[in-house]
Amino acid sequence: MNSPVPALLAVPVIVFAVAVALGRFALLSSTAIDRLLNRTLAWTALSLVLLERGFAPRFGSLLHQLSMGATMLAIASLYGAAMRWAGADPRLATRRQHYFDLAAAGSVLLILIIGTPYRRAGTLLGQDSSWQEFVVSAVMWIPLIAVGTLVWRVGLRELRGGDVTRYERIVFSALLATPFIAGAGLLSSIARHTGHWQADDPHLTRWAAPNFGTVFVLAAMLAVPLAELLSARTGWDRTGRHCRRLRPLWRDLTAAVPEIVLPATGSVPPDARLFRMTVEIRDALMQLQRYLPVDHATEVGPPSSARYARQLRQAIAAKRNGGAPSTAPHVAGRFGAPSSDIDSDIRRLLDLARAWNNAKRPRRQRV
Repeated sequence: MNSPVPALLAVPVIVFAVAVALGRFALLSSTAIDRLLNRTLAWTALSLVLLERGFAPRFGSLLHQLSMGATMLAIASLYGAAMRWAGADPRLATRRQHYFDLAAAGSVLLILIIGTPYRRAGTLLGQDSSWQEFVVSAVMWIPLIAVGTLVWRVGLRELRGGDVTRYERIVFSALLATPFIAGAGLLSSIARHTGHWQADDPHLTRWAAPNFGTVFVLAAMLAVPLAELLSARTGWDRTGRHCRRLRPLWRDLTAAVPEIVLPATGSVPPDARLFRMTVEIRDALMQLQRYLPVDHATEVGPPSSARYARQLRQAIAAKRNGGAPSTAPHVAGRFGAPSSDIDSDIRRLLDLARAWNNAKRPRRQRV
């Protein structure tokens, strides 16, 4: 009894789903929705492993029925997550989740009872158009249709809300597409029961292929917040990259003007760290403005990043050597003046940080 999906396609999907599930269990389990989604992904990954019956062909019939049972347990968890997502009362949702889990466990027992003759014969439940297949199809597809309807309603509501980020739009669009992927197995079962499709399918690929496609889409969606969390913790997200690029400039400026450094208390989140660095760099620039060279005041137009970086180094050297600050009124200039747009401030300071780092690099001497 062979597996329904080639190992070349099945193994990467299984490994990906298992890796995402383990990562989410370790790092993303703070909310009830996250925990339910983690359970969903874990049960669906197990169902794919059990569908790959090649590692124990002698027990292929049992593994196939257990795979169906794992799918039912995944449906119960997904339905609970969708209900909470739809705005259900948390206390009521928690109580109902116990009923969903009990119903899923009962359906697993029913599948095993109905599938007893098939296990004894060593065949797969669903290979023929028997009443047993009809009952099992109803037990599986009625909850799936309920979940798909709820997911559709919530996804459409969020997409019509207007205040949706690009990532959220991608997630909601993928959620709306998932029921169509999963529904391929239902359509094939209906066509088989009504006599419109009599193709030979001994390995039940018509059920397995949509399962693999659905689980891959689900794992890909749930991997995005995990990847964002990992990139933030390792400093490779957008905020972390900005902090790393600003750090040499921030370190030199705060060393020159240590009195502007804000007091630190405990660990600072990346977004707060970037905002704090931006404020401290601007404050340092305002303080060093009085030590800029005299020709700075006679320049026409805003200075370039490279020229301002050179002048800023002269200002730091003048302050360090005890030079007297200018008493004339000074203008904040392009880099020191805050604006109402924090992103514009960060872009300007990143340009200055790039020029600052380039000025520190020794120039190659021509031979």
